[in-house]
Amino acid sequence: MFFRAISLSICMVLLMGALIGCGTPASDHRDETPKEAETVVDKNKDDVTITFWVPGADEANDTYFTNVAKEFETLNPRIKVETTVLPPSGHDINKKLATAMLSDDYPDVFSSYLGIFRARSPKGEFYDMTEYINKWSDKEDIFEGALNMGTYKGAFYGLAFFPAPEIGVYRKDYFEEAGLEPEQPPTTWEELAEYARKLVQRDNKGIVTRAGLDIPLMNTAIFVRTMMKQNGSPVVDEEKGEPSFTDEGAVETLDFIAKLAQEKVNIPFDYQKKVEIPFVKGNSAMSYLQTSQIAQMIVNDPSMKEKIGFIPVMERKKKVSFCGYRLFTIGAKTQYPDEAWRLIEFMMTKEQMMERSKQLNIPVVRKSLKEEFITLNPELHKTILEYVEYGKGAEAVPWVSSLTKKLDIAFQEAYNGKKSSVQALKDAEENLRKDLEKKK
Repeated sequence: MFFRAISLSICMVLLMGALIGCGTPASDHRDETPKEAETVVDKNKDDVTITFWVPGADEANDTYFTNVAKEFETLNPRIKVETTVLPPSGHDINKKLATAMLSDDYPDVFSSYLGIFRARSPKGEFYDMTEYINKWSDKEDIFEGALNMGTYKGAFYGLAFFPAPEIGVYRKDYFEEAGLEPEQPPTTWEELAEYARKLVQRDNKGIVTRAGLDIPLMNTAIFVRTMMKQNGSPVVDEEKGEPSFTDEGAVETLDFIAKLAQEKVNIPFDYQKKVEIPFVKGNSAMSYLQTSQIAQMIVNDPSMKEKIGFIPVMERKKKVSFCGYRLFTIGAKTQYPDEAWRLIEFMMTKEQMMERSKQLNIPVVRKSLKEEFITLNPELHKTILEYVEYGKGAEAVPWVSSLTKKLDIAFQEAYNGKKSSVQALKDAEENLRKDLEKKK
């Protein structure tokens, strides 16, 4: 039931990042301070332009990544960075990457969602960064989980920098209006449903004007998969590399979500379109948000700091939350691997990591920064730590996007009453298996 990507400080504890690459490593400046290292430029080399693609999210996210590229240019006058803010949808990003592959226009540096990274690594789209990472003096300061996140077949093709858990949030003032204790958020599925029914507001025509709970009706897979895992379903048998979501736990989960949505406790929205999330617009009492979204809400309205409360990680049969990741990657066909790595190295400095934490609430992945991150906002960051600790990201299979599409269809069929939950899931898994068989 958890949405996708907020950032957590515990994430650093479990975070996995990946770093490795082959090719000519960047110049060795290990004894210099990070700031000095960033400004070291080989005057014997020509000026170059590298491309940097980053998924969009919200104003805070987009502004940070645009500005940080300009800061890098100032420190490295020989290197110009052309920054492109992509649409947030993984589907749209995949289409753009596919087009870039055909036109030899792949970005030199790309901030990749974990699901995209795992789907595209086997296709040889990313540069092997192993040599760069192994010679990186700061490698030992990165959490082991983060270093492991970007591996594929023993080599490192990505470097995790952005744990993005989706944190349960609620409006304390709306709880008070509904006669609920504002300091007691729901802790079980049953309480979540009960509170949603009490919190929802409708006009005299029965149209929902304020949702009790945000349940997306488009691009629902992350929400659905997380709850399935809470209910004991594996969703994917990663050892066998096969889909596995027709068990009792998965069926019960789809039933629960579809029936709650049918009660109209929510306002329909597309999960990929972050600006449409009702909670962000003040039109919902409970939701799951990325940490950057929470931060932006507080920036827009400082009173939100006191009004927003946090829902603990839900547990049915297992305690599971959703925690996505983003990784820095280098395009396999880049002509400028040294310069691409220099940009990544700059983005991974202590200064930039803490800047992202302050501006976007992104958890750090350096051991030396953990305590400083927690002190920035103890209540929120402790919650973030919990969501990262129990966080599950995209399944480690190259067909994650196909899984997402099939589960979205299953949800729509169950929600619209076209099929029972059990039949919708059976058909979805059967169709997914057929698709995978055709690709063999």
